[in-house]
Amino acid sequence: MTDLSNVKALAWDIGGTIFDWHHTIKGEVSAIAEAQGAELDVAAFTNMWRFTMFKRLQLVRRGDLPWLNADQLHRRVLDEVMEAHPQLSLSPSERDELNQVWHRMNAWPGSAECLEALRSRYKVTVLTVMSWAIAVDCSKHNGISWDGILSCEFLGHYKPEPEAYHASARYLGLDISEVMMCAAHKGDLQAAARAGMPTAYVPVATERGEGNDPDMSPDPSFTVNATDFADLARQLLS
Repeated sequence: MTDLSNVKALAWDIGGTIFDWHHTIKGEVSAIAEAQGAELDVAAFTNMWRFTMFKRLQLVRRGDLPWLNADQLHRRVLDEVMEAHPQLSLSPSERDELNQVWHRMNAWPGSAECLEALRSRYKVTVLTVMSWAIAVDCSKHNGISWDGILSCEFLGHYKPEPEAYHASARYLGLDISEVMMCAAHKGDLQAAARAGMPTAYVPVATERGEGNDPDMSPDPSFTVNATDFADLARQLLS
């Protein structure tokens, strides 16, 4: 059994790990397309919005774009996505309104129960590239409570830069070896491990939509590999 006695806090990724961005955004865009009678590949629209935002985030990290938070990036990228899908028509104010869908992402089944159980032993916090407002609004939308919310927009560095992980430990008043990164994204966990964090992997099958599942096999380099949220809670509380 893995020795977790040194772990005092859990830092959680939320976009995709706790909150279901794909199906939430897809549902909203589908309703708009149906109302307009537009034939639209809503899954492609949704994934382009998400993945292009992360490409632009890389430019922010490199200094090629000014410091922007996720809300600002999502809104900029939405204009690019709309240009690539001209069959959908939205005014600037309607685009502003659609951009708010990121603030009401639905939580994956079992995630809220897992987090609440883990708070009985650990400090349970958010560590996200999403904006602080997105983290707060989505948590309230799903009735999820945290012991703290750390958004990279205030840390001066975005994940997966090592400084983001070190900053999270510093704000928690802990050594980085005492903070476990929990995520459904292997790249996030690998970067956290390089920074000195223990890691917990919990797979989410349809994060990118049906038929786009990433490799969800266990990785022996992670401290903990779970099969789902309930299994992760069991392992971390045993």
